[in-house]
Amino acid sequence: MELHVKSMPIWKWTIELVLGILLFFIIDGVAQTAFLIESQWLKSVAFIISGIAIIGLFQLWTRAFEKEWRMDTMSGLWKLFGGITIGALFFCAVTGILAAMGTYSASYAHPHWGMIMILLCFYFLVACAEEVMFRGLLFRLIDERFGFWWAIGISSLLFGFTHIVNPGATVWSSIAIAVEAGVFFGAAYKYAGTLWLPIGMHWAWNFTQGDVFGFEVSGTGATESIMNATLTGPDIVTGGDFGPEASIITAILGIILSGLFIYLVHSRNSTYSQNPT
Repeated sequence: MELHVKSMPIWKWTIELVLGILLFFIIDGVAQTAFLIESQWLKSVAFIISGIAIIGLFQLWTRAFEKEWRMDTMSGLWKLFGGITIGALFFCAVTGILAAMGTYSASYAHPHWGMIMILLCFYFLVACAEEVMFRGLLFRLIDERFGFWWAIGISSLLFGFTHIVNPGATVWSSIAIAVEAGVFFGAAYKYAGTLWLPIGMHWAWNFTQGDVFGFEVSGTGATESIMNATLTGPDIVTGGDFGPEASIITAILGIILSGLFIYLVHSRNSTYSQNPT
């Protein structure tokens, strides 16, 4: 007999949520030690395999508690490419606006392309781990038990404020990430019904921001980038030491797209309630 989240005893629901997040946080930390591998090729492969392993372990973890296989990562793999497109275009738009305002300029950095490949694979691991923790577990379990608005609020705030320990972080930067990325990714996940869409968005978001345009990524500088970025102007526009994720421009664009996905979710739910068959 299937044990659905809503009917699951609260103690079991809590264990799945809390221990699950702790488990994947530890796995993510261990996987990131692949940076110690000397071979660049093996380093890249290790990050990709670790990301895939996290997706597989997520399925096993939820199966153990919910007595059914989740479809979150078992279907919709093609939506990964849609997510990559959205994430990349998002930061192209942010960069374009900053450039048009005269606050961003760049020059070719003559990068080490082997390191660029390593970082591309690393951000895949980051996207898989964080989307499993914050959307696959935190958002989904709250959503299925208490409803969408509780899920989007709690998961977004926690996602934003986990970044407050990063270099250059402030209360504002944490709130900005919560509203521009936490809500955005959560609503996209709810609409898509698969983690692959927010994984792709998150992956391209970080890589395009840091390793294409040369920005700080959540306060951590890109170790290698295609472009050398120069930012001038007030911190509220540039994001200051934290990077453009703390920019009002990024926040506004994120809110607009979050609103679009929330509208799509609401419209679909309204249509289904009127035509349940």
